Amino acid sequence: MHRNFSVLRPENCRLPTADCRLKKKAFTLVELIVVVAIMTMGMSLFLGINYRQRETLRWRSNLRELHVFLKVARSYAVLERRTNECRYNLEQRSFEEGLRGKRVELAVGVECVLSEEQQVLVEAQESDGSVAEAEKLTPEIVMVTFYADGGASGGPLELHGGRKGAFLEIDPLTGEVKVEEQVVDDAGTR
Repeated sequence: MHRNFSVLRPENCRLPTADCRLKKKAFTLVELIVVVAIMTMGMSLFLGINYRQRETLRWRSNLRELHVFLKVARSYAVLERRTNECRYNLEQRSFEEGLRGKRVELAVGVECVLSEEQQVLVEAQESDGSVAEAEKLTPEIVMVTFYADGGASGGPLELHGGRKGAFLEIDPLTGEVKVEEQVVDDAGTR
């Protein structure tokens, strides 16, 4: 019993038989490596973009939360017809308003930039020798004061988060809070 295996050679496959079709459907190792490399590059691009989107979402969410916090603090001052101070706690990195004790914390990587006058006040608080070390309070700075008539003092607040920055402008007459976002380039300019 002798069988002829010459049918399986590609040059003998003139008619599309099952044996010839199977031989033509296989992938080479090079083709598989190219496909895997393309998929890897696509996933790395997707994950990089996804990470930046999460960072941007966290930044905007925290900025929106602070914006709403300041608007509500102004509303409390008008409703209760009393002055409402919004203080920034340097150690806890949080803002707290005085009338109802509401507070908002800055997200990880977001920093509040102090003006020169505010930095001088912090240094004066830290170097004050009249209070014993154990009794020293955490340094807090009044960033904005809202008045009963709707006006305000203080501001603008400057926030930085990585390559992003924002100014929260507070109108002294109306107490209206506006947000202006900026992107910082590699040279540190806006």
